[in-house]
Formats: sequence, C-alpha cells, structure tokens
Amino acid sequence: MPSPAFECVFWYFCFFAGLILFLAGILFLLKKRSITQGHLVTASLFEFAASIFLYLPEEYFNDIPESAPVLHAAESFFTAVLRTFNIYQGNDYSRISFDGHPVFSGFYATLITLTNIMMLLCVIGVIIKFLEGPAQRLRLALGKKKNVFLFPVCNEKTLAIAESIDRSAGTSIFTCTGEDLTPEDKERLAAIDAVYVNSAVDGIFCGLLKKADRIEAFLFEDDEEKNLSHLEDLCSALEGRPIDDKIIRIYVELSQTPWSLYDGFLARHGLPDDKDNLVVNFVRTEENFAYNNLLKHSIFRDAVPDTENGKKIRRIGVLLLGMNERNLEMFKAVLHLSQMPGYRLTVLVMDKPNSWEDHWEELLQKIPELHKDSQEGDALYKIHYFDNVDFAAGKLEEYVPEYLPDFNFAFVNVGDDLLNLNLALRLQALCVRGGRKDGYHIQVNIKDESVCRYWNPDLLTERIELVGSTAMTCDYDFITMSDIERATIAIHKVRYPADRPDSPSWVSYCNSEYNRHSVYARTLSFKYKVELIDEFYRSDYTITSTDRTWKIYEHMRWNVYTRTLGYVLADSTLLNADGNLSKQMRTIAKVHNDLIPYDELSEEEQNKDALKLTGEIVKILKEI
Repeated sequence: MPSPAFECVFWYFCFFAGLILFLAGILFLLKKRSITQGHLVTASLFEFAASIFLYLPEEYFNDIPESAPVLHAAESFFTAVLRTFNIYQGNDYSRISFDGHPVFSGFYATLITLTNIMMLLCVIGVIIKFLEGPAQRLRLALGKKKNVFLFPVCNEKTLAIAESIDRSAGTSIFTCTGEDLTPEDKERLAAIDAVYVNSAVDGIFCGLLKKADRIEAFLFEDDEEKNLSHLEDLCSALEGRPIDDKIIRIYVELSQTPWSLYDGFLARHGLPDDKDNLVVNFVRTEENFAYNNLLKHSIFRDAVPDTENGKKIRRIGVLLLGMNERNLEMFKAVLHLSQMPGYRLTVLVMDKPNSWEDHWEELLQKIPELHKDSQEGDALYKIHYFDNVDFAAGKLEEYVPEYLPDFNFAFVNVGDDLLNLNLALRLQALCVRGGRKDGYHIQVNIKDESVCRYWNPDLLTERIELVGSTAMTCDYDFITMSDIERATIAIHKVRYPADRPDSPSWVSYCNSEYNRHSVYARTLSFKYKVELIDEFYRSDYTITSTDRTWKIYEHMRWNVYTRTLGYVLADSTLLNADGNLSKQMRTIAKVHNDLIPYDELSEEEQNKDALKLTGEIVKILKEI
C-alpha cells in the first residue's frame, strides 16, 4: 500500500496538473481573435486532459491490489478516461474527495466541476460550428433566389458592395468557408441577411442557374489572377446551357491586365457576345473612382476668369499631391475632361520621394506622348511636375503660390490618412492666409473613415471633403458605373433608335473594353458641356454639332484621352496598302492614325467629333 505521504503528494500533483490544463484551455481561446471549430476542439482536449488528471487519484487509490501495480496504474488511467466520457453520456456527476482534507477536497471538487462545465461548453460550441455550414446550405437550398448577388470571397471590398445593395433587390451569397470569417464578418453578413457556404463559386453558380432569374457576380479578390480564374470557371459553367431567359452580369476587378486581352472572351467560350442578357464588365476601380468623383464635383466649378490673346477665358487649376494609381487616374481624367472651348487647364503635381523611381519617366512609359505644355492639335494644358518633394520642409507653401496660386480643385493622396489630412489643412491655411475665402475645393483621400468622426469639425470646413474610403469606392452603384452607364445607354437608344434597321445594339456598339470606357468618358464630358452651355451659351446646344470650335475641342478631348491610355500616332510603316490602319494593328501596337490635328482629319472623321444634343439627350445628361 502507498504511504500517506505519497498519496498526499499524488493528490496535490494531479490537482495542479489539472488546474494548469484547465487554465491553458481558457487562455488558448482568449488569445484567438476569432474562434473557429478547430480552436474549440483544441480547447476541449485541454479540458479533457485536465479532467483525466483530476479523476486519476481516486481511481488509483480505490482498492489497490497487492500485486500487479503497473497494471493497476494503467487500469486507473483508462478508468479516469472512461469516467470523463461517462459524464457526457448522461450519468450523474459524482463528487470525489480526499479523506482527511476537507478544505482541499472543496477546492478539488470545484475545479473538476468547472473543468467539466468548460469542456461541455467547448463541445456545444463544436456542435454549433458544425451545424453552421449545413444551416447555411439549408438556407441556400430552401430560400427563394430569383435575384442573386454572388461573391467568391469575403473581404472588405465584397462586404462593402453587398452592404450597399438594397436587400429587397435580391440575396447576397458568399462562397467562403465560415472558418475564414471573423465574428465581425459574420455580424455584417447577418445584418444584410447574406448566405455563406463553403463551396467553389462555379459550383454554386451552376446551381443558381437552375432557379435564379438574375445573377450578378462580383469577382473582387485581392489577387487579379484569381479573379480571372474565377471568370474562366463561370464562363465554362455557362457553356452549353440555355440562358436566354436569364440575366447574367459578371463584374471582374482588374488593374494591370490590358483591356484588349479579353476582347471577344465570351465568343471564345462559345457564348453569345452580342446579347444584353449576358455581360462581362472589367472594372477598373481607380478609373471608376476618378469618373464618379469628378461627376459629383466638376473641375470647372470655380474656374478663374482671365484673358488670353485678347479673348476671355477661364482657368482651371488642378493640384495633385502624390502620384500613385488613384492619382494617376485623376490626372488622366482632368486632362481630357478639361478640353472645352473657353477653358485652359493647369495641373501642378507634387510627389514625395521614393514613390516612383523616376517619376516623370515612369509617367511617360504609361503615356508616351505626354507633353508638359500645350501642343497644337493635341490638347490645351500645362503641367508643372515636381517629384522628390520634401513636404516637411515647406515645399508645399513654396510651390503652390508660385505655380498655381489660384487652384480651384485639389486632390491630396500622398500617404496615410493623417499625412493626407495634415497636408490638406496646410493647404487650407495657405489659402486663408492668402485671403481666399472661397473658390477652391480640397479633397482628401481617406482609407479608414471610422476614425474621421473624432476629428475637429472646426478644422474640416466645407472646403475640405473626405473621399476614397472602401465604402465609397466599393459601393454597388460606384463600381458598376450605374449613373454614367444608364445615361450612356439611354443616349445610345436616342441616337440609334431600335426601329432603324442599321442601328447597332448597345452591346455590339461597345464590343470592346476600349469602346465602352471611351463612351463613358464622352458621356461625362458632355455632362459638363451641358452645364457650361446653360451657363455661358444661353442653352444653345446646337453649337456642339455645328460650331467648328466645339468640334475641334471634342477632337482634342478624344485625342488626349486616347493618348492617356498609352496610344501614340501610327507610323506610316504600320499602314496597310490602302494607307489605312487595321484594327488588329491598332490594338497590337497601341497606335491610332487619327491622333493628328483636327484640320488634318477627313471630313467623315471630323463629323464624328460632333454629338447632336437633342432635348431628349440634354434631359438625360442633366438627370445624371
């Protein structure tokens, strides 16, 4: 028989071993930002081990045989394991105690009770987690899904898109495992009554094709190649399926992939590329931001009256702090949108060190025929470009008064939110010290708008606007270009009536990404034109199609827009035997033979630079 001293030491050893394991299970869960099914299983194993240690002394010291002590020890261990199992099979909990140590026995009994309660909670959590997936699949199977918004991944962008969609418009479905979702993600999904299932997006897509009337898929992963892979999967799922009674829209976020690479993509999959019910739109998020942003705040607002060669003009002053993907799209947009009769654009770009290796040369690689000053027949603008600017050294206060003292629009996107805001406040202070009470608007790019609510409203005057958050750039209407697209399609139907045999459909008219984006740019430009004609030309809209000056400026607008996409004037060696440029050569070499002054164009091409603004078209533009 073991001595009383050994028995006492063994009870205390098992008590502390069980206590350590009990606390280890709790701490393991507390350290996790989000608790998954796997985490609960691990924690329950800690509690299971603790329970075994706590039951072991009573089993070991109960009827110790005089022989076979090793076998008895093994039996005691496995009995303790079995006893732990038995508790969860409905057997009554039996209190254990160490004779002669009543106080210790109380602590011991309390610990074993807490251990088993903790393990029971973990087991219940595992069951709930296990049932979560089937419950979501049940919702997917039984719910009425006539209109569906489908997302292959749950991230900040897709959550923002789903949250911006009217819940009455349809159901959002995320094909992601619940294990990858944080509690915050699940709360946001629950708030919009979204369904999430652990399945491949193309598998869910195939199932939805059987019962949904309209499917809109948003391929917005952080990896561009994954987006394109998902697109391949969805298009493969559509092959050979009757979809004439369906409406399918697929939005694919791209930034670096050339537009022309995916021209004719649907046709190569054996799918119709000339029907309105199946559309794939490649979303250039930063270009969308520039267009939507400038649609809401015109660069022509607050243009400064001046004279040039004895003629009255208005000067547009645009200040860009920083040069990155977003600022580049803003830069490209203001270059072509500013080409209006009676207006002149000056752009001042200031960039911090080490953002691009060689800022201006890097820009010229993207826009080879970009000039710093006006070029006859090209466009009318002036660019002041300063890189490696040390903003901390007061260069902002030095360059702005010298090169663009009367700017009317500024976009600040140099770095993090606080740096951007600090520069905007310095810019505002510079204007106030110069006596400018109005006539300027400063936009500050903000990534995390959640902290903005705590900023001093006295500093954030009406002259400073916070833009660029994920909620803004990944809004449903924002990324689908809803306002501009609706207006563009409506204008197309006016220009090309359906009852006219030679009228192209909207889909065939915009049969390439270049055409679609180019028409969007033209719509935004004519939105500006309508406002300016109302203000300065007494609503005489006929001038856009009859006045030569307006045709020239529209040609310059198209000219510089095409150049901002990287196109250059075609060399004569690229022309075919007829002296023309084939569409294939135009796409491959990124060249165009119409990038010439207006006077050198044929009469047919000159007439393309006129858009007859009928009363119906003007109404559409004003309603954007």
